[in-house]
Amino acid sequence: MTAAALVAHDAALAVLRRSDASMAEVMAAITTLDRSDAPGRTHTFGIASNITLDLLGTYVRRYGYVAGVRVELLNGSYDDVLGDVQRFVAAGVDTVLIAPFFDNLQPAWESQLPALDATARHAPVADYLARLELALIHAQGVGTVLLAGSHPWHSQTAALADGVVAAAVHDFNAALHAMAHRHANVRYLDTQSLLMQVGAAQALDARFYHRSKAPYRAAFLNLWARQIDAATRSFGSVFYKVLVLDCDNTLWGGIVGEEGALGVALDPYNYPGNVYWAVQQMVRTLEQHGTLLCLCSKNNPQDVQDVLDTNPHMVLRDAHIVARQVNWDDKPSNLRRLAQALNVGLESMVFVDDSAFEISAVREQLPQVRTFQVPARLTDYPAVIQEISALLMAGGVSAESRAKTLQYRVVAQAQAEQAEFASHEDYLRSLQLRVRLYRNAREQITRIVELVNKSNQFNMTTQRLQAGEVQRLMDSPTATVYSFAVHDRLADHGITGVLITDDAPDAPDAVQVHSFLMSCRVLGRGVEFSVWNAVRNDARSRGKRMLHAAYLPTAKNAQALDFFDRLGFTRTDDGGGDGSRHYQAEVDTVHFADSNWVELNDG
Repeated sequence: MTAAALVAHDAALAVLRRSDASMAEVMAAITTLDRSDAPGRTHTFGIASNITLDLLGTYVRRYGYVAGVRVELLNGSYDDVLGDVQRFVAAGVDTVLIAPFFDNLQPAWESQLPALDATARHAPVADYLARLELALIHAQGVGTVLLAGSHPWHSQTAALADGVVAAAVHDFNAALHAMAHRHANVRYLDTQSLLMQVGAAQALDARFYHRSKAPYRAAFLNLWARQIDAATRSFGSVFYKVLVLDCDNTLWGGIVGEEGALGVALDPYNYPGNVYWAVQQMVRTLEQHGTLLCLCSKNNPQDVQDVLDTNPHMVLRDAHIVARQVNWDDKPSNLRRLAQALNVGLESMVFVDDSAFEISAVREQLPQVRTFQVPARLTDYPAVIQEISALLMAGGVSAESRAKTLQYRVVAQAQAEQAEFASHEDYLRSLQLRVRLYRNAREQITRIVELVNKSNQFNMTTQRLQAGEVQRLMDSPTATVYSFAVHDRLADHGITGVLITDDAPDAPDAVQVHSFLMSCRVLGRGVEFSVWNAVRNDARSRGKRMLHAAYLPTAKNAQALDFFDRLGFTRTDDGGGDGSRHYQAEVDTVHFADSNWVELNDG
């Protein structure tokens, strides 16, 4: 890229990042970036709807470029959800958005409803839902399907006629939500909340709806595209799991060193304390759904502890906080320490602070960390936390991802106990480790996808997969998706590892290790060696003679560099200078590394 082209590229990105950029500016910036030859990943995105959503695609591409992803759009036909999905699947799209507009299920459907009997009201909705179910079944191999809920077109009409329209929209959305829950690769998006944020007058356009079935204004479509960006984790670019919070004027109002533990602004009834109290309630919900909460505050440690211990209105307590850096050091250094203590990457962190100085320092020194400043208008603070929640909750929540704070505390307890044993193996035997191995467990797809996309440090190939791709592998007669749960005397760690094999494309007598990865919480206990005899036996039962494997280096998986050497594979080459390593093992003769202190329950 020439110097002039680079300047134009950066200027266009700056426009797309501006919250006040006009539609004309956004479109011009996208045109500039379309012409750029800057390197970047491509993500294909299909839109199926019964209304016109061309402009939504423009805003989706906007947030794609901001994330460093070139989004290629495929627009479906008008009101042909099954046909659209079939075409998208044939084209190999990464993500599909299905967006039913309730009023257009039939012409002026909301206006018709109050005069119809129950049977007549039900039939068109049932017809659409039946077609949608067929489409979702056909889309099982798509990485991610976003299913948008609906909302009333005429808010006044919805409130009249004994609430018939409002009830019908509610029932329709309940059916959509239940349908999304039945399919592992489908995520439900709430559009009613977006409409409330923008306001009907700024969101809806009757003129274009009646002329060309394009009901939405730019403000709504921009917000919807941001929701899509969050739901897809910026089109597969990010995975946030740690929320780091400042204390003074972030968790509570005022400075604890001046006001005292009981004098800070924090209570359910009075402003501004009620805002901070509401924010803490929202943050506690995130912790219950698997987010790791940390504190990073320039403060006296005892002052902060006093608030946690003695303020009766504190929602967040010691039990909710997994790690903290409360001292007078700079925030970037403390964030690095937190990342090291949790064994996570800085790019998995979201940081909230009231100080523009601190936010600027983190943005400049740690651009990997996603930062949010407490808004000057404090009543907007809960909306900021909602935006953060969308990032941290993107992709849904598995059962194993809940209560992570307890799991990380268990890790700390284990580290403390280890010092009491004469040898590391004695300690491992004392843990009474048990591993349960599963094959193609469809009910675990959400957790498997979570692990595949967030595990970086112990990950042999770092191949990212979405739910539809995992399901497609499970359906394949040549592939097996193994998952395994770990339990010891300290805790039930849940599903913490994934191993995927498939027939080697260039060797009919071999099975190739597609992926092998584990959560860092259970590393170093022998669990990583315990499942391979089962993999070898499965390959033998299918008449295979060889196992093939590879280590593909990334910036974060150096600790996995020699795993296959230690396991017992034979190295065949070093990948031609790119740092990769390739291995093989004969099914009948290989002896895998021993971890006889781990009890394996196969199946």
